[in-house]
Amino acid sequence: MANRVDVIVHPRIHLGLLSMHRESPRLNGGIGFAINGPAALIEISEAGTLTVRDERSCPMAAAELSQLQGALEGFLIARGMERAASIRIFGDMLTHVGLGSATAIRLGAIEALAILNGCGASRVELVNASGRGGTSGVGINTYFDGGLICDVGKRNEGQPVLPSSRADPSRLPLALPALAMPEWPVLICIPRSIAPKTQEEEIDFFSRTAPLPEGTSFEAAYVALFEIYASAAESDYASFCRGVERMQQTAWKRAERSEYGCALAGIGDALLRAGADCVGMSSLGPLLFCFAAPAQMSAIAQAARLMGCDAHQTTPRNCGREIHCHDA
Repeated sequence: MANRVDVIVHPRIHLGLLSMHRESPRLNGGIGFAINGPAALIEISEAGTLTVRDERSCPMAAAELSQLQGALEGFLIARGMERAASIRIFGDMLTHVGLGSATAIRLGAIEALAILNGCGASRVELVNASGRGGTSGVGINTYFDGGLICDVGKRNEGQPVLPSSRADPSRLPLALPALAMPEWPVLICIPRSIAPKTQEEEIDFFSRTAPLPEGTSFEAAYVALFEIYASAAESDYASFCRGVERMQQTAWKRAERSEYGCALAGIGDALLRAGADCVGMSSLGPLLFCFAAPAQMSAIAQAARLMGCDAHQTTPRNCGREIHCHDA
């Protein structure tokens, strides 16, 4: 068995939730895609007791670190594993900005712990142990596969609409076949002056906003499937960008964006003026992403920095996490 396991996890862009009305036969659903960076490294090695340290420049809050450790301890006990571990988290992937770091890091740490113990764990077992994926199936699928994921939610059995940090993951969302994303360049922009939502604020947003009228779900599902998913499958860049822009006008995404008011809207307008072909907000933000021709990317990144954003150019990712095992 390995004495150290490294897992490199990659972000995802979440374009929007789809089915958010009360009487829907299926709840939630979502669409999004993996990107190559900024990534996080989870380094796990054998130790006498289980410890978790987040050594990123902006680490997760103490309560979330405790939740991660609790999930790992539960997995260790449930599987009867004997090797505890020291777990350290590094990298530039930020928390609570819209990159899906909570899901990716939790899955990566649990999978690394299983490998360290020589314990075979299926994909479903890893996801169930993570407690993630109860709202959207995008992050739990991009972790393993990359690409573009569209999921059609899970059966409505009267459960409340909650974010993934609180939703019951016992029944996972049903995902359509993953698509390979074309290698269109992506710029992600993280506003330094806009505070990300905390886990508690995210829960409050869901309680204030859901449910929506049924027509809003029909619109979002149409845009996701007939515009974004279909355009990616056919490598139709112009139609894909129109779909991203239209998703920003759907009711749930408008509500998410309105949490940040004019400050975020002004940054988006500046990116479009600088040459972006479309601009969207990932998840509950405040991260903005845009697509543009390669020749325009430098000018758009400069515009983003002038607006007080950290800007990173990346590309879609069509494979999942990277795992490296080390012997003594």
